[in-house]
Amino acid sequence: MPRRAAVVLIAIVTIATLARVAATHRVFSPTYDEPAHVFGGYEYLVDGRYTFDTSHPPLARIVFAWPMRDAGATGHDVRKRVGDVFESAGDYMTGVVTARRGNLLFLAIAILGVAWLAFELAGPVVAVMATLLFALLPPVLAHGGLATTDIPVTAAFAVAMAVFHRWLRSPNWPWTAALAMALGFGLLTKFSFPVYFTVTAIAMMIAARRWPIPRGVAASAGALVIVWLTYFINRLARFFRGFLVVMQHNAEGHDAYFLGAVRATGWWEYFPVVFTIKTPIAFLLLAAIGAFFGLRAREHRLLLVVAALILLVAMTSRINLGVRHVLPIYVPLSIIAATGIGHIWRTRARWLAPALVTWLAFNSFTAHPDYLPWMNAFAGKHPERIVLDSNFDWGQDVVRLRDACRELRIERIGVELFGTTDYARIGMPATHVIPRDAGAPGWYAVSEGFVIPAQVRDPRAYRWLTDGRPFRRIGKTIRLYHVQ
Repeated sequence: MPRRAAVVLIAIVTIATLARVAATHRVFSPTYDEPAHVFGGYEYLVDGRYTFDTSHPPLARIVFAWPMRDAGATGHDVRKRVGDVFESAGDYMTGVVTARRGNLLFLAIAILGVAWLAFELAGPVVAVMATLLFALLPPVLAHGGLATTDIPVTAAFAVAMAVFHRWLRSPNWPWTAALAMALGFGLLTKFSFPVYFTVTAIAMMIAARRWPIPRGVAASAGALVIVWLTYFINRLARFFRGFLVVMQHNAEGHDAYFLGAVRATGWWEYFPVVFTIKTPIAFLLLAAIGAFFGLRAREHRLLLVVAALILLVAMTSRINLGVRHVLPIYVPLSIIAATGIGHIWRTRARWLAPALVTWLAFNSFTAHPDYLPWMNAFAGKHPERIVLDSNFDWGQDVVRLRDACRELRIERIGVELFGTTDYARIGMPATHVIPRDAGAPGWYAVSEGFVIPAQVRDPRAYRWLTDGRPFRRIGKTIRLYHVQ
């Protein structure tokens, strides 16, 4: 395939993917983390400081909040201020949509980063196929549509891998400067970047048998200068303190639900299971075929090692909150899966290649717009019984609940919903807390992300409501009950 034709096809895939994701922006209420990310960026832009939730670097947050930098939010209550920020765009949900549009930039960079790395390693045909496969993945589409930091770090990882590969071949000063910028970009997206990139860089240097340490140190120093400038020059220590906050969070753990249990210390098998059920089976098969046939090629073995290292690093984490934490794994695996298509095409079973791609595309398009809760057939009919949080219920269906309340003319409703949405600002009717032991006639809404963990902790909680009563499913994650 001519290089120019490949570039055109990659551009078409990128533009079509951005359009698909943009179409989801207004469907969903703010997910759990989005208000915090937007407020962190707003604080940076307006107050000239960065103190709110420093467990995330500021770059993506700045992009999300930039269109609303003139909001003029006041008061000491963060919930009120972030509501004011969103409403400055016209209304609360318009502000949410405005913030999410900023992530389209990072989604485009992620897609093009995969294409660039695939060009470097395997040529234009594989680059086109890898781009298409990556852009069809529901986890990529889901997090590409939210104002969160998971796609930004995936974009930075893809670009850094491509630049590092080129730099290893020719570690001159221009490519050293490019590497410094790529590393600075990564360090400013998410604190998982230095961990994932470090193990990847070591693996790439071992595979290449090249150790340009002095210029590598220079590139790292350049990246820290970029971070230093971004953190207001004299406050670089806040970057390192933010990293330490994440390490402390990991040491303490975080409550998570997995396979009928809730605990804070995590499970070593969490990420392998989540990755398996959140990834389309067709993609898994293509990646397996590409890995099997590609073991003889050094570049393909390297990609497999990188993917394995990302998963192994994640398995040591005590913060088990979703496949989003291993989203960079899809960068090398998309290229491996693309080579799998080529290997199949050279056999008598070449029909299998278009069949698997069609299956993947079918999964992707039928998932629209609910990419976030999508899981494959391995998860069964009740995926919420396996995992929750950002794998399934991240608080995204409250707008749909509001619409259902308007349709049914509900004026008052009991709610126990996972998430951080400001009910009043999106136009919900009057709400009240649902009693745990008994309740009066009326309307009640509970989200899977709230009620399932609550009943794991206390098997009697909300049983008066949930046991045997019919309910209406709102979106994928909320149960709406009418008690008479």
